[in-house]
Amino acid sequence: MAIIKNAARQTLGQLIGANNPPVVVPDDSQRQYAWGKREVDTYWDDIQKFMRARKTGSPASSEYFIGPIVTITDDKITTRSLLDGQQRLTTSTILIAAIRDTLGEMSSTEARVVANNIQRDYIARRDGRHSNPQYFLTLSLFDRDFFKDYIQNWNETTGRTTVTEKSSRPSHTLIQGSYTSFKTHIARTLESIHSDEERLDWLDELSQCLVKGLVFVEVQTPTSSDANEVFETINSRGKDLSTVDLVRNFLMEKSRNGEEKERVNNAWRSLLDGFERREEIEKFLRHFWVARHGDVRSHSLYTTIREELTSRFECISPRYEVRTFAGELQNASTRYIELITASTDSETLDGLLDEVKSLSADAAYPLLLAVSEKSPYSEMIRVTQALISYYVRWTVVGRRESTLLEEKLFTLAKKVTSGLTIDAAFEQIAQWTPDDIAFQADFAQAPIPRSTQARYLLTLIEQHLRQSAGVDDVVVASTTAVHIEHIYPKSPEADLQLDDHSTLINRLGNQTLLHGRKNRVASNKAYPEKVEAYDSSSLLITQQSGIERLWDFELGSWRARGIEERQADLAEIAVKVWPVGDRNEGAH
Repeated sequence: MAIIKNAARQTLGQLIGANNPPVVVPDDSQRQYAWGKREVDTYWDDIQKFMRARKTGSPASSEYFIGPIVTITDDKITTRSLLDGQQRLTTSTILIAAIRDTLGEMSSTEARVVANNIQRDYIARRDGRHSNPQYFLTLSLFDRDFFKDYIQNWNETTGRTTVTEKSSRPSHTLIQGSYTSFKTHIARTLESIHSDEERLDWLDELSQCLVKGLVFVEVQTPTSSDANEVFETINSRGKDLSTVDLVRNFLMEKSRNGEEKERVNNAWRSLLDGFERREEIEKFLRHFWVARHGDVRSHSLYTTIREELTSRFECISPRYEVRTFAGELQNASTRYIELITASTDSETLDGLLDEVKSLSADAAYPLLLAVSEKSPYSEMIRVTQALISYYVRWTVVGRRESTLLEEKLFTLAKKVTSGLTIDAAFEQIAQWTPDDIAFQADFAQAPIPRSTQARYLLTLIEQHLRQSAGVDDVVVASTTAVHIEHIYPKSPEADLQLDDHSTLINRLGNQTLLHGRKNRVASNKAYPEKVEAYDSSSLLITQQSGIERLWDFELGSWRARGIEERQADLAEIAVKVWPVGDRNEGAH
């Protein structure tokens, strides 16, 4: 059970005020800043509602409870290490800075004095002209310097911050975005207030609502272990729960010395700098674990990691240390980033990885990660080809149970990590893949409503047609230049609509590729009105796949049977494009 020293009511001004112990986010816990525009706008709207309620003078509206925070405090409470509450305190400080800067931009001497007072009372102060500033909120190492430079280092003479630190992480961009959002919200409100005196009053009211009206409950704990337990309990049901944060906190807690803690921090720097979005880090962490231990659901990932690693860290023989796990995580993240961004420097493999991404075949990544640990990229081509064929035949076209495919691939990834050869993995995937007869039958009937998957399938067929025809210049699909064209239109004229419109519209036999300009010309028209766009297309799938069969020239109407005929022809080609196993072995 966690030890709680005290649970005290604190206003925002008491938490980050000049007369109270500074709040510091320790380097061995917490995440970087993570609030985006949606969270910031919701926070702003809540503050505005509170301001309006506070004006009524009702005792029930005098305070706005914003939630608990968790701190680690020493016996004399001279320092407060913040474990939970960073997002709310950081965002509140950013809003206070936006109020300060708005005041600093006003022409009156009074506004400048108020701005300087806000800076000294709630953001940072100096004991002398040449002394270092004392910051009332200090973020962890990932955001600390940028936050000081962009938000906290206020020049009382010029009335602005002297920004020199460049944005280098997604969290820095979010800090900038939050500040910009608050400045915009404030400016829009002030536009409707006509006198400087009234503007000063409104800005003063806003700042007082923040520093005196926002109320937290500060849960003070004596140790990081106690704080972690409270943090996990508070967040166990909430949106703020982050597996990445919890794993890092856990590793820091289990680290036996400063060297191990630094190793964990180095691994987390790689994660934060290597991935563009936090969701990608979460996905990597799960895929990394799956590749070693088999399937685990996202909601139980942290619990599983904590239990497994605790037993391994406490085992004397063989010794498995925090630094070992952190090193494995960092090395795997480098390869994972190269896999998901198709930047392995193997042209053939990168092309295949682009296909995996186009298909959104996330289930393939744990196995690809496991294989990449055992073999150079040049030896991954056959198994990646087999994976793609399996995914296309089983899930995209066959529409079979995707969870079964995941279970098989995740189990296979674990076996590869444990020593199964890549050749054996290749053979296993080939055995699971639906055979040619089943695939051709599935393909002949498949609707493909997702435009990204339809574009992928048609693009690969186009590439096959060009290779078979000896056409070297590949002018095929990019999402900006080439579009999906529904031959029988999504919105046909009423007298031309087919009886089975909803079932026919997304059949692959009814879809082709057209360059953007031609696609706009052809959209929703009858066949005779767009045949010229088809005939003049440089794409073979549009020129040579029997599109004309979809139109009855004698009756002047669309022909449902033509969709089926064209799709059956595409199905014969598809068997060659996505062979069982190796594409070279399946080539004709």
